[in-house]
Amino acid sequence: LIGANGRGKSTLLRILVGTEPITGERTIGYNVIPAFYAQHQLEALHVDNEILEELKQAGSGKTEQELRGILGCFLFSDEDVFKKIKVLSGGEKSRVALAKTLISEANFLLLDEPTNHLDFISENILIQALQQYKGSFVVVSHNRHFVSQIANKIWYIEDKQIKEYPGTYEEYEYWHKQRTDNTEAPPPPPKAKPAKQAEAPSAAQEERKRLEQELKKVESSIEKLDDEKSQLETALATPEVFNDYEKVRTKKEEIDAKSRQLEALTARWDEIISALGAQ
Repeated sequence: LIGANGRGKSTLLRILVGTEPITGERTIGYNVIPAFYAQHQLEALHVDNEILEELKQAGSGKTEQELRGILGCFLFSDEDVFKKIKVLSGGEKSRVALAKTLISEANFLLLDEPTNHLDFISENILIQALQQYKGSFVVVSHNRHFVSQIANKIWYIEDKQIKEYPGTYEEYEYWHKQRTDNTEAPPPPPKAKPAKQAEAPSAAQEERKRLEQELKKVESSIEKLDDEKSQLETALATPEVFNDYEKVRTKKEEIDAKSRQLEALTARWDEIISALGAQ
């Protein structure tokens, strides 16, 4: 769910979950169970609980071993699960609250800026969890990398209406930049393709072709690195790794290296998209 600040994105999520008073009607679909995550959810954590105890109270029906496995995926291993909520950092509390939301009985998640306070590793763990999630979710986020990895439908708020963009997040950004840069905004494309550019001089066409080729290579590299990171993060969550401090340290170093490479590639991806949009 995309829109400028103040357009009502967070308010809409609260309306959907039923915590925002409205004058109209709100109808929940059959068997739909919503759950809401926002930064204020951190305040709802029980500060005197241990992390494991907090997840047990989510009512998921999962065994202690299953809960410890989930916490391992969120980088809480071994004795970490017995830490009190009150001694955790903001990022650690965010991970606990997200884990608690994901294991709840809900099948419709409403997530308001879920990557705030998350480091790159935790962000990618959340991406993995959402990619494997069996229910539905609506996300409000300014994090481009995060949205591009998990969204398969783009809604944007304009003129106090919700409109759907018929394409990917990357295509939406490209189209939106064209609209912003041009006095007369082109309409949304009928299919998941950016609007065609007017024919340009040969030199400009060659440069565009070069940028498009580089973009494909960068996207391929990002996809490959994401896969490699996912494999490392999956390995990190296995008992044979997270019960061995040295293995955890090694895996985290490898993940950090992949994260730095991804950051550089994502920055280059942004530059190419901007250059293409400026042509």
